This record gives sequence, structure tokens and C-alpha cells, in this order.
Amino acid sequence: MNSLQLTKDIRSAIKKSDINKVVELIGSNAELLNMNTPFGSWLHVAASRGELAIVKKLIELGANVNMLGGVYGGGALNEAASAGHYDTVSYLLSCGADMDVSEPERNPLFGAISNGHADIAKLLIESGIDIHVKYTGKSMREMDALAFAKENDRKEIIELLENQNRLSKTARNNNNVEYHHSEILKHITNFFGPVKNTLNEIVPGSRVSISIHIIPPSEDKNFITLVTTGMSDEPMDFSNEEKVLKYAELLFKLPSSWIIEKDKMKDQEYYWPLGWLRKIAHVPHLYDGWIEEGVILPNGEPPQPFAQNTKLSSIMVCRTQETSLENVHTNKGNVQIYTLVPIFEEERNFALEKGHQHLINRMSEKGITDILDLNRINVCKEY
Repeated sequence: MNSLQLTKDIRSAIKKSDINKVVELIGSNAELLNMNTPFGSWLHVAASRGELAIVKKLIELGANVNMLGGVYGGGALNEAASAGHYDTVSYLLSCGADMDVSEPERNPLFGAISNGHADIAKLLIESGIDIHVKYTGKSMREMDALAFAKENDRKEIIELLENQNRLSKTARNNNNVEYHHSEILKHITNFFGPVKNTLNEIVPGSRVSISIHIIPPSEDKNFITLVTTGMSDEPMDFSNEEKVLKYAELLFKLPSSWIIEKDKMKDQEYYWPLGWLRKIAHVPHLYDGWIEEGVILPNGEPPQPFAQNTKLSSIMVCRTQETSLENVHTNKGNVQIYTLVPIFEEERNFALEKGHQHLINRMSEKGITDILDLNRINVCKEY
């Protein structure tokens, strides 16, 4: 089969939603997978038609999610946004697709505005696309997203953008906590997905109020993510010095089967990870303490199991395994993100004598990750 016929057959298979034929024709040919046709890559073609199953398969095969091409010269995200395929846009964002604002033709928000897709505009705005970038060219002068929406008379999108402008202006002018929290959550959700639920509380005597945000499992992250905001509202240890680790927030990863429901929160077997996440977030503000990598907090002395269904009895503060997630810059400065890892009493004793990194190395050698596993082995049982 000649190359021209092959490309025609692949495009035809995508248009017919024939995922098996697409896979059969492309096979393991990486060059064919990412070839640039007049319609863009095959990912562009599938995204523009809203063929989500084929989009997923192409990315699984190794398609470049940020390859430029197609009608608008942008990424596949732009094609999907312009064509109004919400689920495809959402999936491409979850795969790290760039929200390219280098040119108006490549800007997925402008594509959504141009064709009146308010739901996609809302998704892009909530995902953090730059709504303030302005373009000047043959057909526009100093035009941002709001001006473009007004030019196209997209009333619902105009309202979305005006609301976002009001929120941004208020947050920045007041340097307030809401904006600080939103920047942290934007950074976290880019890695783990959107927040499903939030638990709030105030502890008497603490200088801060801690919120725990619950992020459910996703297709490529088979665990529940708990993340705090509020711990970084004030510097640790009442410090006025410019310390690198002055502000921090915490992560806790639970297995996807963990039950987080209101009627189960009175059961210590389910609640203890949330309780300890909150407790450790308050430590610097209740006791003038300091939380950093390697700190270990025991459940009593000697440490007692957190619940009847586990022998884990201490929490070790660790760097996140996602290195680019380690810190986020907000209006307060750099906020360090730490992951909490439950450990056994013997592991705690080993870490106190040999150093926490030696314990982490042992755990890594046994394939132990930072996701809570009540049934994992104790790597220092004989210690």
C-alpha cells in the first residue's frame, strides 16, 4: 500500500470511529503515528472529530499531545476546543496538553469563544488559561479574551470572563488567602485531577484554619489524593527570616478503595489518615514547631497503632515523588509540598538511628510507594 493510500485509510478509519482499524494501520510505526498531514497529526484529526476513544489510544501508542499542526497550526487541544468536544478537551488537559496562547489562532479559549462553546470556555478558564493575553494583528488590536467574546456577542462567555476578572482583581489587590489557596490547588490539580470534596475546620489556639481537599482516582492515578490548604497561610515557627522552607502544605495518598464518607468519619479505621493530616498541618502553628523532610511524628511514646486494622504507628514527612510538584510559588512566596508516609515502630527507630533517607531507600528496594498500604511489609521488622 502506498503512503498516500495509507494516510487516506487512516483518516477514513478515524472518521468511521474504527479504532481497531486505526491501530492496525499505524501499528508500532512512531513516524507514521506523529506524521503531519494537511489536517495535522492523527491526534489532531481524532480530536477535531471528538473521537475520544481513538484520542486515548493514540496517546497510549505515543502520540505527541503537543504537536503543532492542523487547520489552526496549534495543538490537538485547540482542535477539540474549537469543535466543541468537551470530554476530549478535558482528557487532553489531563494528559498535559499545553494551553497555547502564543497566537490567537492557536488559543483554545479563542477557539471556544469563536464557536460559542461556553462549557469549554469555562473548563479552560478553571484550568488556568491566561485570559489576559492580548493580540495585535491585521484583524485585532490589543484584544484579549473578553474583548473577543464581546466582538462575537458570546453573552454567557462574557459573563464568565467578567466574573473571573473580578475574582482575579479582588484577589490580587487584597493579596488575600483565597487567591493563595487557589494557586496551590491549581498546581496540585494539574498533577492529580480536580477536587471532588473539601473538609473544613478551625482548631482553637491555632493561627490557621486547615482545609483538606479530596481528589478521587483518575485513569492514570489509581489512588485518592488528600491535600491541605491553610497550613501555609502563616510562616512556620513564627519566623520572619527569609527561609526557603518557610511555608508548607501536605499530601496524603490513599488506596482507591479507601472509604471517605461522612457516616464513616467516626470510624477510626477510616478517619485516621485525615486526622493526622490535619494534626500535622497544625503542628507549626500550635507549638511553634517546624515541619520538613525527615521529621517523624509518632502516635504516642512508644508509638501505638493508628487503628485496630494496622500496626503502622508513626508518620514520616517526605519529599513528593513528583519532583516538579515539590513547591509552588504564590503571592506569599514558595510553598513546599510534602507527602506524609505512615511507617512502623521499627522503621521509625531505624530512621532515627540511621537517617530517614536510609529508610526510604530500603522501602524503595521493596517496591513500597508513598500510597498507604495497610498490608505492606515492615522493612525493619528485625531491627
